[in-house]
Amino acid sequence: MQVIAYYRQGHTGIATAKKFGLDKKIISRWVKQYQSDGVEAIKPKASKTKYSSEFKRNVLTVMLEQGLSQSEVALTFNISSPALISHWHKAYRLHGMSGLTSKHKGRGAMTKPVITNKPDDEKSLAELKRENAYLRAENAYLKKLDALLKAEEQADRKQGSSKR
Repeated sequence: MQVIAYYRQGHTGIATAKKFGLDKKIISRWVKQYQSDGVEAIKPKASKTKYSSEFKRNVLTVMLEQGLSQSEVALTFNISSPALISHWHKAYRLHGMSGLTSKHKGRGAMTKPVITNKPDDEKSLAELKRENAYLRAENAYLKKLDALLKAEEQADRKQGSSKR
C-alpha cells in the first residue's frame, strides 16, 4: 500500500521503483491491479489458488479471441501472475484440454497391508494371500539386512586385522 500511495501522490513509476528498490514493471502491475479491483487485488494470497481446467480454458479463449496480452487477461480474471497464463497456453498447445488439468504432485502415501487378527481358518483366501505376500517381503528385507550387517562386520574385522 505504501508503494501505491507513493505512486498516487504523483511520482512516476521509475521514481517509485527507485525509492522502494523494486522493478518498475512490478510497480506498474500493482497499480493496474489496484485500479482494477482495489486493495484485495494486491494483497498477498494466503494459499495457492487452484484453477479448474474449464476456468483456464475460458481465460485462454478470452485472451485469444479478444487479442489481449497476458497481463491484461491476468487483470481481467484477477490472476496473480501473467506468467501462469503463459504456462497454461503452452500446456494447451502441447496437450490440449488434458494439459490444463491439474496433476497430482508427489508420491502417494505408503499404506500398511491390512492384516487382521482373525485366526487363519477364518481368513478369506484374499486375506491369506495378502498376508503371505507381506510376510515374504518382510522376510526378504530381513535377510538382506542380515547379509548387510554381516558384510560390514567382516569388513571391520579385515580392517582391524590389518591395523595391528
